Amino acid sequence: MLDQQLDIFDLKKIQVRHTKAEFVKMGQAAQAKVSSKALATYHDVQRDPLQYIQYTESKMIQELLPLRHGRMMVNPFTFYRGTAELMEEDLKHQSQSQVLTILCGDAHVNNFGFYASPERQLLFGLNDFDEARIGNWESDLKRLLVSVELAGQLNGFSQANLTDLIQQITKTYRHAIKRSNRQSLSQIYYFQFQYQNMVDIVKEMGDDHSAEQLAKILQKILTKSQRSNSEQIVKKMCVADENGHLRFKDNEPRARHVGAVRYQEILSGYRKYRDNAREDIRIFLANFGVEDIIRYSVGVGSFGTRCYLLLLTGNDGSHLVLQIKEALPLRYNLLAMPVNAAIASGPRSGRRIVTAQRTLQSSSDPFLAATSFAGRSYYVRQFRDMKESIDVLKLDFESYTLYCETCALLLATAHYRTPIAPMIRGYLKQQKALDKGLAQWALAYTKQVEKDYDCFVHAIKNGQLAAVK
Repeated sequence: MLDQQLDIFDLKKIQVRHTKAEFVKMGQAAQAKVSSKALATYHDVQRDPLQYIQYTESKMIQELLPLRHGRMMVNPFTFYRGTAELMEEDLKHQSQSQVLTILCGDAHVNNFGFYASPERQLLFGLNDFDEARIGNWESDLKRLLVSVELAGQLNGFSQANLTDLIQQITKTYRHAIKRSNRQSLSQIYYFQFQYQNMVDIVKEMGDDHSAEQLAKILQKILTKSQRSNSEQIVKKMCVADENGHLRFKDNEPRARHVGAVRYQEILSGYRKYRDNAREDIRIFLANFGVEDIIRYSVGVGSFGTRCYLLLLTGNDGSHLVLQIKEALPLRYNLLAMPVNAAIASGPRSGRRIVTAQRTLQSSSDPFLAATSFAGRSYYVRQFRDMKESIDVLKLDFESYTLYCETCALLLATAHYRTPIAPMIRGYLKQQKALDKGLAQWALAYTKQVEKDYDCFVHAIKNGQLAAVK
């Protein structure tokens, strides 16, 4: 059983043994077995959300759970972001296409954002891969659709407009798959969606007010991203001690220095990371020494996992801040695994996340690499280097529509980097009915999210889960 669970990212499943045309026909055959109507039919779920949440959190740092719950309790959308395990479990009980791709695994609207290419170009695309796996293409799309509904409700958009938008997102995904199928392998591999691409689309928008609003937001993001680097982080998060050495500021329990034993374990993990990093990065890091280490929690879904920041100082006095983030086993499998088995499977998790990110992103952080220490798996990346996002709760409906359609386009493009992806094209051929069908599925599942959220809030207030701080 455990071997099957660890096999979820077996790359042999996506090896090329057929031509593109043959894969398209295989996708059409899959459509004949599992129709669009079946894929869009919602099956009610029967489970206790608290049981799943508690089991997931049993692998996390217990003193951080009250803060984690506070973030999840804000509204149904933040709850949805923090409980990927619930939807992962529920999707197992829905009809599935059996058409595989490398998935993001958590493709909600807030997991798209801006990041820097090695050439310092500002790109837009998927930016969270903790739940990445090989699975059915529609799992990512369904996750995106439900998030668009939840965030749109918070924005006060009408249900009629949101229903139309959700249908349009599936249509955009279908058309983007069709477009990718027409491209060469090299065109797909080198495709990048840069900041300027979004600016150009904004300029083409017919609504002058919405275009102006989104253009202002993008300009702020560009300006802010250029200031988002390690030196700015040092100014904001560090202070000099009595000996003049820089130290991270404590802000317990979210940010706290680690003990001597853990410090040495992390140093060991950092040395292993350097061995796993690209050769040019290994050479570059030879200029730096470790100045300080702190445990620093981030996000919503990741809040409570083991996450550390390393402050490195170069021989010229400059600084580099790296994030070491725990790579948990997939929540897709986590619920079926004892704690010890989950930890034992860890070494594969960091490599899974790194491989998926390098595949699904058009250009990844050159510092990205996996490591492990103290029996757990981690991955390392630059911390906040030119990483920015659009606050979807501050968009009017026209701007929100553009943003969500862009996410659908980039999701399809990312999916098409998997060698057997032409099967998706075959499955989606002449399947306009999916636009309306998946919208209805998403609306039905949104009601389940809201029901789970109410249960979660009730459990917090009644002491069944750690109280919010």
